Parts: sequence; structure tokens; C-alpha cells
Amino acid sequence: MAYQQNTTKNNFSFFRITEKIKPNAEITKFLQSKLLFSYRSDEYYSTYFGETAIEEDIRKYILEQVIPAEKNQFDRNIRQGDWGEILATLIVTYFQKLIVPINKLQWKFNKNKSVFCTDLVAFNNSDAIEDIYYYEIKTRQYPNKKEGRKNEPKEYITVLAYKSLLKDAGAPSESLMDFLARLYLHKEDYETAKKFMDMVKNPQNYNSKYELFLIVEKHKFKDHMLDALNSLPPTLDPLNVTIVLIDNLKQLVDNTWKDIETVLIEKYKAKEVAKNE
Repeated sequence: MAYQQNTTKNNFSFFRITEKIKPNAEITKFLQSKLLFSYRSDEYYSTYFGETAIEEDIRKYILEQVIPAEKNQFDRNIRQGDWGEILATLIVTYFQKLIVPINKLQWKFNKNKSVFCTDLVAFNNSDAIEDIYYYEIKTRQYPNKKEGRKNEPKEYITVLAYKSLLKDAGAPSESLMDFLARLYLHKEDYETAKKFMDMVKNPQNYNSKYELFLIVEKHKFKDHMLDALNSLPPTLDPLNVTIVLIDNLKQLVDNTWKDIETVLIEKYKAKEVAKNE
């Protein structure tokens, strides 16, 4: 992918990400692996299946307990949203060189629903945390279509994403940092836990930065959608907007979910072969 900052006169910084090559089988398998090991760690899978896992058991567990169902459009929206969060995390860590402290998908209570709280949180990659980044992620095949609840004005996804992030920003962030402190304390990573504890005690010492992360069908995105965002009061500041343009987004998402359980099956087969050599 190519990562490029666009020079604009908007109330926000604008970054455009485009594909360098068309996604192939290798890229699809990479995304499948990232998804599967975002829902559960390798350690969890190994503990759950033990030494005697068979293909049928793995396939049944993944389909029934791990990945979102595909019975209706709501299910497909959840799948698309989970997929988008994984891609956004990869881009944030690779291009923006930030640290993502938690993999939210591992903490789902219901595999067929989205995870609560801000879509993605990250911080600067250094010993001392100074900047906290809050992300709203939207993945859309038809970003050119306005959306909205019944009896409410329909708006472009750029505006809806901004309003959602603005709502999150209006709520105290200390509860999120307190959760992260407890999580890292449980992991016995005391140094990191203390950093999050300090964010709870002294939130004024940290810089909050905001970003809209929009993953969209390349040929359906139009620049006037950014004009709609620019017309809003610049309450969130500083604000970045990252647009990820993917050609045939639907096919890439569908291909990622298709037979995704085979990634884990093949991994266990490889382990079995190595053990018997």
C-alpha cells in the first residue's frame, strides 16, 4: 500500500492510502491469519485444542464460537467492521509507527456483535507516553450513499464518523485507561500498567489526538464527502482523516472470510508433521 499525505485547506490533515498491487492469495491468507489470531491468541487455540485436535473440531469451533455468523445483512456488517478494524490496526502500526495496547476483538462477549468503546486507541512508540490517539473506523462498499437512522437526516460517512468520534471524545477517557491498567497488571506487565494508571490520575498531562479511518470502495469515494466534513465546526483538534481506497473492496472482504478456518487447520497439520519428523 502507498501512504500519502494530501495538501488541503481543510480543518483536518488528510492522508490517502492506495493499493500498490491487487490483493492475491498470499495477501488474503495474511489477512485471514491476522483475523483469526485477533479473536484468539495462538496460546489459547493451542490450549483449547490440545494435542489431539482434528480438522472437524477446529472447523466447528471457529464457525460456531469465533467468527461472526453470515445469516443476514447485520451479520455481514459485523464481519465487515471486524475486518476493517484489523486492517486499520495493521496500517496504524506499520505506517504511523504507533503502539496499539489492546486487541479489542479478543474481548468480545458476543461474536455476532461489535465490541463496545472507541474503535481503536494507540499511543506514541517511546518509553514515555505523551500522545494518545483515538480512532473511529468505518468500512463501506458504498461511501457515496448517505446514511442515517429513521426520521433523521441522512449524511455521508465522513460526517457520521466524525460525530461518533466526537461523542466518544466527550466521555471521560479515564475508565478506558483504568481498564488497560488492570489488563496489563493481570499480564504482570507492571511498568506498562503504571503508565496507564498515571493517565487515570493525571489525564491533563497527555495530548489527545483524533483520527477518522475510512476504508472504502475506491471508485465510490468522491472528494465532496470531505467537503461535508469540512463544513462542521472543528471541535476535534488536531484531527486526521485517513482514506483507504480499495478496488473491489467487497471481493477482498468476502475472500478473507471464505474458508478462513483452513488457516488454523493448516497450522495444526504443520505442527503435527514437525512433531513426527
